[in-house]
Order: sequence, then C-alpha cells, then structure tokens
Amino acid sequence: MLAGLAVIVLAGIAFGVNDAIESYHDRIALRGLDGKPSPVSLIVAGEPMVIPANMIRFRAERRGGPLDQVDLIFHWPSLDGFSDERADDFRNPSPRAPLIYVTISARENSLDSTARIDSIYARFFEGPEIPGPEGLVGRTLNAESGYGGEIVYYEPHGAAPFVARCPAEATPEIPATCIRDVNTGQGLSMLYRFNQAYLADWRSMDDRLRRLVGQFYRKP
Repeated sequence: MLAGLAVIVLAGIAFGVNDAIESYHDRIALRGLDGKPSPVSLIVAGEPMVIPANMIRFRAERRGGPLDQVDLIFHWPSLDGFSDERADDFRNPSPRAPLIYVTISARENSLDSTARIDSIYARFFEGPEIPGPEGLVGRTLNAESGYGGEIVYYEPHGAAPFVARCPAEATPEIPATCIRDVNTGQGLSMLYRFNQAYLADWRSMDDRLRRLVGQFYRKP
C-alpha cells in the first residue's frame, strides 16, 4: 500500500514538474500555442468561463477546470487567437509584435486602473502634462510612487477614463509595453499588456477587449 502511495505521489510531482517545464518553454518562446478554436471550460477564481483554445496562451491552462488565473493572447487589431496563417506574429518574441497579452485573475481590490487615477496616481505626478495620442494626456510618476520613470496616460475629463501605465523610455531591458487593468465579471480583474505603438488605438482596444472577454462568461 505504501509503495502504491509512493507511486501516486511521485506521479503527482512529475505532473507538476511537467506543467512547470511546459509553462517555462511557453513563456520564453511563445511555444505550445494551439490553432484549434475548440471551447475550453474553465472556472477562473470561482467564475465559469468558456474560452477558445487558440486564445489561451499556456498548454496547462487549456486543460480547463479550476484555475487561479488564465492567460490569453490575441493578435492586434483582429483580436483573433493563434492560427497557422499568423503563426509568425504569435511566435515573435519582440515587444514590437502585434500581440496583446491578457491575464484574468481574482480581483485583489476594487481599484482598477481607472479608479487609481484620482485616488493614487495623481498624488505622485511630477512635471508638466505630456501630450498623448488621440486625446490622451500623460503625466510622469515620481520615484515615491514605486513606478518612477513611468508615465500614466489617461483620458482627461472622462467619467470613467481610460488609464494606462507606460515606460517613459524603452530600453532592451524594459520594452515599450503599456499596462492597463479593468474590473470584469463578478470579482475578476483583466490585466492587459500591449505595445506602446498601439496606444493611439486605446478606444477601440479597450472597448473590444471588454466585449470579447464578456462573451466568455457562463452562468454557474
């Protein structure tokens, strides 16, 4: 009996190691992407979702079932998942690749990027306003914010403004990638990352991503 238990434990350890190895390779080379849009049923932090397999970034998450988070990848501007026709774009590790990376996970607090503009970010602004694309305004964050050297771009005078954080300058270590998170579902957060070159598409990007992710939810 003990021998049988040992086999089960070792099998579980091996399964976990294989998962870790798969995720590592998927992360460093965008490998393991699936061109099949087969529906995958997941429960992300307690909320049921059905997502096409070719939009799910990591193989382990395409197995479905309960997950703490799910990582997605989309082509921009089509918002399609992986396909053989666009394989070169999806396997391009450059920050200039036309891809949007999305992580859906449990909401840590009620403050998404939009809510933080007045309650947090504004206290750490320094320097003059920076003109941004398509009506956005940028403000530099000081070192006390924890994001020194980054710029918050936001839509001024909006009731629920678009807000994203971007690097002030791109370097080989810090690519020109902007980050935004929005509340979604009943208690989830959608964090998405995109090339700063696409910041001018902010209206379309934000609206279309929200609507697309909203289609993934299922009633319990």
